[in-house]
Amino acid sequence: MDGVEIERRFLVDGRGPRPWLDSNEGVVPMMQVYLPDGCLEVEPARGALFANGRLLAEGVDVGMMDRIRARKDWAVRLRQEGERGTLTLKGPREGAIAPEEELEVPVHLVRRYLDDMSLPMLMKIRYLWRGPDDHLWEVDEFEGPLAGLIVAEVELEHEDEQVDLPQFVGLEVTHAGYAWSSYGLARLMMDGRR
Repeated sequence: MDGVEIERRFLVDGRGPRPWLDSNEGVVPMMQVYLPDGCLEVEPARGALFANGRLLAEGVDVGMMDRIRARKDWAVRLRQEGERGTLTLKGPREGAIAPEEELEVPVHLVRRYLDDMSLPMLMKIRYLWRGPDDHLWEVDEFEGPLAGLIVAEVELEHEDEQVDLPQFVGLEVTHAGYAWSSYGLARLMMDGRR
């Protein structure tokens, strides 16, 4: 469904078996930075998105632009995955469902924001692991101050979709709200640096 993410999130106890290390469909190092709340500006005629006057993206299609303009409460994330940059807008989560829009952006744009130490950011390695029921799990092993934290998430087509939970997942934090989101963790680290 366009503009919506449906996922369940779980904490993982890394002291047990870690099958995603030996059998995975990819390993992706990531660095993410979160821009200040309320910084997003929209110029519909150009299909352009700005953060405090700085261009983030342009040529955004009309449907996505309409969905973006319909909300004012976006969390704005920039992510570097290798030489790929992405801009993601995430709205507040209700259960397993959250509004989400994602665009590819130049990686140099992401790096410029990653260099700004005043912004909340985090680093993690994502392992793509296929479960026995064919669901693709994203297992994130955090680095830096969050080293040792492991979170697994699985994206779904609909909220009540059945999924076989792997043995390595522990406490489900899907409904824990902001605190266990990557955004919440990045903000927690930022608060700890002050």
